[in-house]
Amino acid sequence: MENFFYITLNIRTVSGIDSYAYYYLGNDKNKAEAIFQQLKGSEQLAPDTVLTMDYTQMKDGIPFPLTMLACTIEEVTYNTRIITREIFKNLNLESD
Repeated sequence: MENFFYITLNIRTVSGIDSYAYYYLGNDKNKAEAIFQQLKGSEQLAPDTVLTMDYTQMKDGIPFPLTMLACTIEEVTYNTRIITREIFKNLNLESD
């Protein structure tokens, strides 16, 4: 099975936590870590946290949560720009 890294964006709603976006970061651990390290947010989650970003490794079909960030809407906006830029670079500008 394929092993890879991804980030999921989540929002707390009246019915619970819903995921609303998913970013595939590929299978290169160093590149995925480099992207996640650039993101803004807090690893300190409060009971009233509304927006989160989960960094996960899929290994042999099993998701392994690595880190979760609590984010403001401004941080989600900033992080989305970073993720999009880095994915673009990884897919188009760097050859392995």
